[in-house]
Amino acid sequence: MTIPANYRFRSSEVSIRRNPETGEVILSEIPSLDEVFAALDAANLPEEFLSEAERDHRPPEGRPALDELFNAVEDRDK
Repeated sequence: MTIPANYRFRSSEVSIRRNPETGEVILSEIPSLDEVFAALDAANLPEEFLSEAERDHRPPEGRPALDELFNAVEDRDK
């Protein structure tokens, strides 16, 4: 779909949703990770914003069955 120049987005991805009351389709620009992190830095969140458990930065646990499923989908789409 071609969008008029004055309505174009800076990013290559948009979020699409429908207003449940009016049925209108709404396109919203998805910010880059740099923009997200800059906004978080600018927010000056207090240290106690997240609990100790929420700050847990351990790597995710392995999920062999899920990895197998994703690999099968990737192989199928090649």
